[in-house]
Parts: sequence; structure tokens; C-alpha cells
Amino acid sequence: MSPAIITFIFSHIIINKITIQVPIRLCCLPRTVEKMLKIFNLTVSNRAVVILGIFGLGCIFGGLYVGFRAMPEIITSKIWEMKVLKENTDQWDMFMKTPFPFTFKVYMFDVQNPDEILQGAKPIVRETGPFVYKVYKWKSDIKWDTPDDISYYSYMRYEFDEEASGVYTDDLKVTIFNTAYYGMIQKIEDIQPEALPMVEGVLPSVFGENHGLFIKVKVKDYLFDGLKLCENGGKQGGFLAGMVCKQTVDRLAENKNMRMENNTILFANMHYKNNTHLGRFTVKSGIKKREETATLTLYDGQDYISVWTGEKSICNRIHGTTTVFPVNIDKNMTFEAYSEDICRTIGLEYSEDETFKDLLGYKFVAKNDTFSSKKEDNSCYCTNKTRSLDGEFACLKDGLTDLTTCRGASVLVSFPHLLYGDKEYLNGVFGLKPDKSKHETSLILEPVSGIPLRIYQRVQFNIFLRPIENMISLENVSTSLFPLFWVEESLVLDDQYVDSLKKDLFRTMHIIDILKWVVIGIGVACTLTAMVLRMYSNTP
Repeated sequence: MSPAIITFIFSHIIINKITIQVPIRLCCLPRTVEKMLKIFNLTVSNRAVVILGIFGLGCIFGGLYVGFRAMPEIITSKIWEMKVLKENTDQWDMFMKTPFPFTFKVYMFDVQNPDEILQGAKPIVRETGPFVYKVYKWKSDIKWDTPDDISYYSYMRYEFDEEASGVYTDDLKVTIFNTAYYGMIQKIEDIQPEALPMVEGVLPSVFGENHGLFIKVKVKDYLFDGLKLCENGGKQGGFLAGMVCKQTVDRLAENKNMRMENNTILFANMHYKNNTHLGRFTVKSGIKKREETATLTLYDGQDYISVWTGEKSICNRIHGTTTVFPVNIDKNMTFEAYSEDICRTIGLEYSEDETFKDLLGYKFVAKNDTFSSKKEDNSCYCTNKTRSLDGEFACLKDGLTDLTTCRGASVLVSFPHLLYGDKEYLNGVFGLKPDKSKHETSLILEPVSGIPLRIYQRVQFNIFLRPIENMISLENVSTSLFPLFWVEESLVLDDQYVDSLKKDLFRTMHIIDILKWVVIGIGVACTLTAMVLRMYSNTP
């Protein structure tokens, strides 16, 4: 049987709808051929023996070729077909709108000793949460810039999940580090430090009920609704308060966490992401080269951003995967995912095998040197825009990246609980307990299809706390890297899609595997039978 014929037989097995039409009859097993020949003194022609032997060898080589090469290539091609971005396909519909929400968890660091910190005590924080949100994602204003390039805006909407949050309602009040308050003081320290004594006197008028380094607020106000400052332009506090507020208003475009509503500034950490987009993405469709499907090429029409050091540095280059991973995942592969929240890519490398819902997966995790200052490729992330613990502008130690040029505020990103961070930072506060299993960013891929089975993206936001000269209220504060909150965005493949994967892909592969060995077994049996016939029959 030729490879072409066996390929035709195997081609009845289709990934999406499995139909098998292969009538196989085991008719050439040798068993007690030798005894039968001797008993009946059978005579078999050389021609029949040769035909049987050729048929057997054809089955063996055909089964090997089709089972180990042709069918895997067909399956791979079929999977890629379902990944390439083409309109009017299931993949396109999923690309346009994620059919199920992501889960977004926020863990707040509730400050336990605010008054003592002001007098120099080591901060004590308690992790509170999670506050759980459903995140719905969709794309809008999609354009085909070229036959192979798609640009779009990616929108998201956050919806508080009361059931998943349990006792942690978003009305719960926690004591938090007032980053809006401290950030304003830092800005004045940078541009006009001699004005700090005067500004300190008007800060109560500028911030109102939200005055002070530590304030007790509702979680929903801190994250989305906003904390008020500069009500009515700060005019009620007099000329100086009005000037401070005016300068803050003039810089609103630089700070993603601030916005203006009804002549009042509102500070919220995540409002800028809700029901909006963060820029225009351009990705490859994969039509020309399937391995490039959904790879990011441009952000806001540029292949380089201007956030980090070096105009054309690796830190500023736009690259990485977005929603689609390749077929036939290899453990030596590495992936880079771009996060617009922190204006950079995060590299992922193989860690270990992990079983997920009875499926074998390859687990890839964020490299532990992602935020390392010692890594050569990370040198361009040093912008010298934030004063470190000693009050000087400098590059940061391991575990941190300064987001000042990304978010317009002196916010520092790390892994949760300062995982892989420098010991000096970790020892500066009580309450942090880094745990790789809880705090690493990870991705589990099904190796054959490259489908993500589970995704955990985790980051923490921090700020440097140190005494401020010419500020009586802050001259004795402790020096530490202060954790604000950390987030986890996750996606777990729904049971419906897991079952579909098992049924459509793995059942097909299992059937192919059985048929492969059946055909090879027939070939071996026929070949052995031909050999026995040749040796013991009275061939004419």
C-alpha cells in the first residue's frame, strides 16, 4: 500500500468533525503458518509471496510516513488555519471580543501604623483582599492597513464581582499611602524646593478630607471613582492654593491617574483603563506568514516608543505576542508579551510541566531578572527620574522599574511582595512575604495547539518614602520602599473549550495513533507471513 493511499485513508479524520471510514480486515497474520504448510503441503506462487511482502512493507513504511510525518503536518496546518486572523471565522470573532471575562484581583496594602511611620517607625502593612473584578475586553475601529497588518483599539470594562470578592466589598475602607499628596510634594521639591514651607500650609485646603500622607478611603474611590483634591480649583484656600491647583491642572495630561470633573481633580489608580483604550495596536494577521499571527509590530503607529532611555533602544522597541501562540510548543522557546500598563515587554521562559484539567501543559514564567538592574538589556530602563531612598536621582536596585516616564508619576513596578527584589527594599517594611507560587507571572500552554490553558499576570505598584526637607510634617518619616497594592489579571480556559480541545484534537490524535500502529502491525504481520511462506512453501 503506497503512502498516498494510506494518506487518503487517514484524511477521513478531520479535526473539527471526526468521521472514520476505514474498513480494515486483519487477514494476513502468520500465527501457525508453518504447521499449516507442512500439514497441507500447500504450494504458494512466488508472485503471491512477493505481492504479500511488498504489501506488508508498504503498510510499514506508509504507516510510519503518514503516522509520524504526514498526519502531524496536516494537524499542524489545520490548527494554524484556525489561528490565522481572517474575517468571518471563529478565530476572528474571538479576536474581536473575548467570549468570556478575565478575572482581575486587587490586593491592597492596609497601613497598620500610620502615626508611628510619621515618627520614623518601620511601616507595617497587611495585605487585604482580593477585591475581584470581571474584565470584559473587545476591539474597536479595526482597519486593515495592509493585507497582512491589522490595527485596532483594545477596550476593557471593569465590573465588580461581589460573589467572588466575598467579604471584601469595594465600599470597604482601608488606610492607604496617599500617593497624590506625596506625589505633589515630590514635584514641588524637584522644581521649587524653597516653596515647600509655604505649600505645606495650604495643603489642607488643596486636599480637603483627603489631606495627609495616610488616609482611610473606600477601595472603589481609590481605584476607580477618584479621591477629590483642588475642589473648585482650590480657590477657597486662597491665592497660593489656587496656584498649586493650577499647576497640577496644567500637568494633568502627564499623569494617567488624575482627571478633571466639575472643576475638581479626581485621583484614581485605574479609572484611566475603564471603558476606554490605551492606544492603537498594529499586529500581523498571519496570512502571509502564519508564525507571525497576532505579533505586535506598532503602537500608536510607531515601532519605537519614547518612554525609556535611548531613542532606538531595546527597551523602547515595540515587539511581542498578543493573543496567539505558535503550534507545537518547544520547551526551549521564550515569549515576550507587551504590557501597555507598564510600557514594556515581559519575557517568559519554560519552567516545568503542569497538568491542567487532565491536559498536559508547559508552564512558562516571567524571568526572575525581568526587573533586574544588573541585566545588561535592562540598562535602558534606568531613566534617573525618581529620587531613591537616599534622596538622589539614580538607577534602582534589583526588583524595580521606575514608571515615571510611563505613567507621569513616581510609581515603581515590581513583582508582588517584591519577589526577586533587593533585600534592602524587602527588609524596609513588615508584612511582605514573597512566594513564587502566588506571586510569579505565569502562562500554561497546551504544547500541541499552543492554546493558553491558564494565564496569571501579576505586578505590584510601590513608591519610595523618605523624609522631605523643609516639610515639618514629613521630616521624621521612615525611609522605605512602600508597597501600595498589587494586581493579578488571570484567564482560565473555560470547561467548554477544554472539552472541545479534548474531543476535537486529542481524540483525533488518539484515533490516528491507533490506526498508525494497526497499519504498521498489519504490515509487519504480512511481511513475516511472506517470509515464512517463502521459507516453507513449495513454491513453483
